[in-house]
Amino acid sequence: MKGYERYDEVLDAQQLLLSLIDLATKRGAHPDKLLKGTKLFSSDMSKKNLAKNGLTCSANTLLTVIENCTKLVKGNEISFLLGRRYFPSQLGLLGQALMNCRHLGDMLRLCQCFQLDCFPLMSLQLKHFNKNSYLIFQSAVGKLSKNQQVFITEFMLSALLGAIKYRCGVLPQLTIHLDYPEVQHIEQYHTHLHMKANIAVHFDQQICMLTIASEQLYLPFNDSAISLKTVALEQVRQLETRPYTTSFIQQLNSYLSQGLLEKGDLSQDNCAQHFGYSSATLKRKLANHQLNYQGVIDAIRSQQAVFQLIVCQHSNEKIADDLYFTDVSNFRKAFKRWTGMTPNSMRAQHCFN
Repeated sequence: MKGYERYDEVLDAQQLLLSLIDLATKRGAHPDKLLKGTKLFSSDMSKKNLAKNGLTCSANTLLTVIENCTKLVKGNEISFLLGRRYFPSQLGLLGQALMNCRHLGDMLRLCQCFQLDCFPLMSLQLKHFNKNSYLIFQSAVGKLSKNQQVFITEFMLSALLGAIKYRCGVLPQLTIHLDYPEVQHIEQYHTHLHMKANIAVHFDQQICMLTIASEQLYLPFNDSAISLKTVALEQVRQLETRPYTTSFIQQLNSYLSQGLLEKGDLSQDNCAQHFGYSSATLKRKLANHQLNYQGVIDAIRSQQAVFQLIVCQHSNEKIADDLYFTDVSNFRKAFKRWTGMTPNSMRAQHCFN
């Protein structure tokens, strides 16, 4: 099954786009200025037009509005407010299913299964090591600007923490690692992410992820109703008309990650053949996402290397072997090119537990 791409109009505009425009408009931004560069106008968003035609948009449209919003609206709180109102009200029947999951782990699995509906711009990867679980965030639609990256990460964290608190009653101890420098609007993190309470936030990391004790993921929700979840999911599937479940970039990342694990042929020609494209077509598709093939492989290797080094505390030799390097020296050089640090320097400076 083909994955959706940056310009495919497959996103439900009522789910995120309209909420974002509504929040920004209430803070003084003109709707048509928010929509600049999207080929849409505020009249397209009227209730009459939506009722008549419905409205879908592309990831690129949503990203453009996010970029405009960060420039037009002061305060830097909209991303957090958008996340706080997201669960469960913005998710319709899927929100009902999420509300009746057995535990947090079940909720995350459902989010991954319905990624296009839950978080169309970002993918979630769950890893476990020792007694902790690690939820890693990656762009599902290619390269993001700094403004877009920060906004989407803040939105996702606000939505996820809101869902956890909503279902658990209180927030458990969490650690958040962000792959961008500390922001000027740090007070919003204190307010909306409960920073320095039971949430530790570390900026300027080489990986973006949330850490939680694994036992917290599987504590049962006593008020969940499996029958209601089943009925809601069945209704979601009956109403589903889109041919996509995940993005092309997610499928590409999954294919390359598996290839690294199996030490397979990761040449661009072989990858293109796997997806049924010519090498030139694959190159063009990546360019549409502001990516190139070697850059995608480097990003996957870098993320895996940082996770193994910091979380798993593996040796340079093991990481080099796992990531398909011919020797440790080449791994060290690549690691410094990716992160600006040597593996040993990162070990000495990391703030992970």
